Amino acid sequence: MDSKAIENAQRVAARVTADADGDAWKEHQWAVARFLSGSRTAVEEERWRKRLNEWRERIVASLAADAYAEVAESQDLLLGWLLTELRRGDDALGTLLALYPLPRPEPEPLSTSGTPAQQATGELAEFYFADVFTFVTDYLAVMIRRPLDGTSATWCPAWWEHPEAGARLSALWLAWEHLRHDAALGMTTWWIQHADPHLKVLMDPRQGPFAACSPEGHAQDPLGPLPVEPYEPT
Repeated sequence: MDSKAIENAQRVAARVTADADGDAWKEHQWAVARFLSGSRTAVEEERWRKRLNEWRERIVASLAADAYAEVAESQDLLLGWLLTELRRGDDALGTLLALYPLPRPEPEPLSTSGTPAQQATGELAEFYFADVFTFVTDYLAVMIRRPLDGTSATWCPAWWEHPEAGARLSALWLAWEHLRHDAALGMTTWWIQHADPHLKVLMDPRQGPFAACSPEGHAQDPLGPLPVEPYEPT
């Protein structure tokens, strides 16, 4: 199986997982069941619909329990099903692309610092999310569910106004874009080694960059920079 097939399977698995708890689920259930059954028989397609519904129920339960590592495992399970069907024949990739077309080409993505992402990563790459802003809005904000009560966690909707938050979220996005190419352990690595520690700092209501803000809005007087004195060599 070539890298193009694997990359498209990863793209679809990530999209379906992100939408599993949303209004688009029924459409995904129909499309993915049709692909996984290979349109061989109506009975097999219906069997996949039921199996996918059970898969979705596990994700919904994991989200409700804040068990995001289990969500990542469910995404990897769906990826395995997609890859198995892609191995069945040369026309399977064409069917998958017909159901889930490639996104339109986007302008070169930027990090919050204005640095082109390809320059930041040092390599040429096709990004699933156009930039860090799209990544936060369309993926992270949908996937992460927390009680934003100002006691256990907090957030600022104008996160880009905080330099530290912009830098951390840009790092999270670039790591996600890199690790999504690892079909085996990529997403698990991203969650445990990147997302969990960054989000712990970002959402800390006392010591995090959003401590002066709230989910209702950006503070008029956000936290200032660290005090420094000019260095003068002796």
